Amino acid sequence: MEHLSKKLINWASILEPGTREQALRTATMPFIWPHLALMPDAHQGKGATVGSVIPTLGAIMPAAVGVDIGCFRGDTRVPLLNGKQLTLKEMTEDGGPYWVYSLDENRQIVPGLAVAVKTRTDAELMKVTVSGGEEIICTPDHLFMMNDGTYREARELHFNDSLMPLYRRWQTRDGYESAGTGKGTTRQTHIMIYEALNGPVPEGYVVHHRNRIHFDNSPGNLELLEASEHSSYHRLIRPSLDNSSPEFQARRWDGIRRSKADPVMRAKRSAVGTANITQYMTERPEHFREAVAGNGKRGAPYLARFNVTPRNCSDCGKTMPNPAALRWHKHREHGYNHKVIGVEVLSERSDVYCLQVGKYHNFALAAGVFVHNCGMIAARTPLVHDDLRGKPLARLREAVEKAIPLSAGHYNEVIRDDGTAKRIAELEDRDGADSAEAIAPNWRLQLGSLGSGNHYIECTLDEQDRVWLFLHSGSRGVGNKLATKHIKVARAWCERAWIQLPDPELAYLVETSKEFWAYLRDLRWAQHFALLNRREMMARVAECLSEFMGRDIPAVETIECHHNYTEQMSDDLLRYWKSPPKGHAGHVWLSRKGAIDASAGKPGLIPGSMGTRSYVVTGKGNMLSLNSSPHGAGREYSRSAARRTFTRAQLEAAMEGIEWRHTDAFLDEIPAAYKDIDVVMADAADLVEIRHTLRQIVNVKGE
Repeated sequence: MEHLSKKLINWASILEPGTREQALRTATMPFIWPHLALMPDAHQGKGATVGSVIPTLGAIMPAAVGVDIGCFRGDTRVPLLNGKQLTLKEMTEDGGPYWVYSLDENRQIVPGLAVAVKTRTDAELMKVTVSGGEEIICTPDHLFMMNDGTYREARELHFNDSLMPLYRRWQTRDGYESAGTGKGTTRQTHIMIYEALNGPVPEGYVVHHRNRIHFDNSPGNLELLEASEHSSYHRLIRPSLDNSSPEFQARRWDGIRRSKADPVMRAKRSAVGTANITQYMTERPEHFREAVAGNGKRGAPYLARFNVTPRNCSDCGKTMPNPAALRWHKHREHGYNHKVIGVEVLSERSDVYCLQVGKYHNFALAAGVFVHNCGMIAARTPLVHDDLRGKPLARLREAVEKAIPLSAGHYNEVIRDDGTAKRIAELEDRDGADSAEAIAPNWRLQLGSLGSGNHYIECTLDEQDRVWLFLHSGSRGVGNKLATKHIKVARAWCERAWIQLPDPELAYLVETSKEFWAYLRDLRWAQHFALLNRREMMARVAECLSEFMGRDIPAVETIECHHNYTEQMSDDLLRYWKSPPKGHAGHVWLSRKGAIDASAGKPGLIPGSMGTRSYVVTGKGNMLSLNSSPHGAGREYSRSAARRTFTRAQLEAAMEGIEWRHTDAFLDEIPAAYKDIDVVMADAADLVEIRHTLRQIVNVKGE
C-alpha cells in the first residue's frame, strides 16, 4: 500500500501505463472525500479507473455504479426444519449449515440448505411491523417476498401490503406439523420435505421420522417405510387401543382431520367419491332424485346453526361467536396474509446478518414471512471431482452454451419458462422499469444471457476437490444503454453549470438536482437486473449439471457479490474518518467500480482470468481501503495489445487440462493479458482472507 497523493492510496504493485494518471485525475475532483482507493487489480477504464473505490460528497459520477443486498439484526430468529429456532447471530457463530423453510419457483415449501454470515457492521436499520405484532429489524434494502412471489425492498413497503406468509400448525396428539402459504397449500411438513428431495411417496408407503420426534422434519430424519411395516413398528413401541375407547375415537378423528388438511389425500378421496356418486346417479336415477328431494329445506337449519355456532381459534384458543368472526380474528390478530402495518426508520445502527440459501435464495423468518437471502455468483455443489471423472465434460460445456445466449447482442428468442417470467415480473414492478422500457424494449429477452469480454461461466474445484459453479456477468445491453444515457445527461448538466472537468467522462450530478435522483432510480433498477440475470443463468447452469449427472444436483452453498455499485457510506467509515468537512450537508456516496465490499466478515468472490485460479474470500474491514477489495485479476494488456502480443499456441498451452471452446476469439482473454492473480492476492492480503481456492475444469465464454 502506498500514498500516490493526499487523495489517492494505492494497493496495486502492478499498474499498466496510464492507470496511475487516470486515478490521479479522478482524485482531483473537488467532492472526493476522504480519498480514492486503488485496488490491486486496478487498470484503466472509461472515465474512472476499474478497480477503484470513489467516495464522493453529495455527488455521483455515472462512471461508477451500484447497490447492495440487505440483512437483519443478529437477534432475528429463524425457524429450522428440526423444530428449533435460532437467531441469525447464533447460526453464524455455530457455523451450520442448517435446513430452513424455503419456497420453490411454484411457491411450494421446500427444504433450503442455509449458511449464516455476518454481512455488515454498524448498518442503517428499519423496523417492519407485520399483522400479528411481529417486528422485523433489517436494513432498508432487504428484499421481502410479496404475496404474489415478487420481491420489494423494506424501504418500499407500505401499509397493508401483503407479504408471503408461512403458516405452521401442530397436531396436539403426536406433534405432526402442517405448513403452507395459505389458499389450500397446507400439507404435512414431513411429506412435503421428503417429496421435494425424492419425488412423490409411492402408493403403500409412508414417510417415517427416524428419531420418532415428529417435530424434527430435517431431511436426514425422514425415511420411507411400507405402510404395514410402519404400523408394525408403532405397535411395537406403543400398545394398540380398544377401538371403542374415547382415546381411540379421539385419535381416529385426528386422523380424519389430518387427511382433510392434506390436498393430495383430499384429491384422492374426491376422485373416488365422484366416481361412486356418478355411478349411483347413472344406475339408479329415480332413487337418486328421491334421495335428494327436499335437501334444501332439510339443510337450512344446519347451515343456520353453523353460521351462529361459536368457534375456537386454533392459534390462541379464544372463542369467536361464529366462523366469519373467526376468519377476521385470525387475519387481524395472527397475521394471516401477513399484512404490513408499519414501516419505520430507526436511529439505532447494528451489525447485521443474513443466510446464504443455495438454489432457492429465500427463507422464512420466525415472524412468519419469507425474505430474500444475501447477494459474480458462485455455488458449491455436493459433487466432488471423482463424480465427474471419465465423463465427457465437453457435453456439459455444450449444454451450457446451448442453454445460455453468449456474446454481445445475443439474447433469448423467447421467455424461457415460469421462473424467467417471475424474474421479469419482479423487474417490471420496480421503479425504473419505465426507463428500461423506453431505452431497451427487448430487455426481457436479455435476462439470462452472458455477454462477452471477461464474462464467463465456469465449473471449478476447490482445495478439497469439491465442485463449484462460478459465474460473472452484469446488466447486459439494457444496463449499458441506461448508463450511456445518464453519462450524457451528466455532461449536459456540467456544461450548463459551466463546470470544467479534467476528463469529460468524469461528468457528475449533484444530489440537489432532479437528474441525480433519476439516475439513482435507474441505476438501482439496472443493478437488480444484473442480480436476477446472474441468478437466471445460474439456475440454467445448475439444470445443465443435473441433466449431465442424471440426478438433481442442489447447491450446498451460494455466494453473491456486486462489484460495480454505489451506496451511502457506512457509519463505521464516517466515524473512522471523523465525518465530512464542516458545512457540507450532502451524503457521502461510496462508488465501487470493479471492487467488492470487504467489510469485516463479508463473503466475497475474486475471480482470476481465463485458465487461472479464483478465490472465495471474507473481508477484513480495512478502513484505509474503505472496506473494499479487488474484484479480479485486472487487465495488464489492452485487448488489441493482447491480440498483437500473444499467439493461439500460447492460449492452448495456458488452457491445458480445461474443457473450453477452442477458438482464436478468446486470444484477448489469455491469462497473460491479465495481472498475475497470485500477485493481486498478495497485494490484497490486508483486505481479505482466503476461504477457498478454485481451479477451473470447464470454461464457457462469449466471443
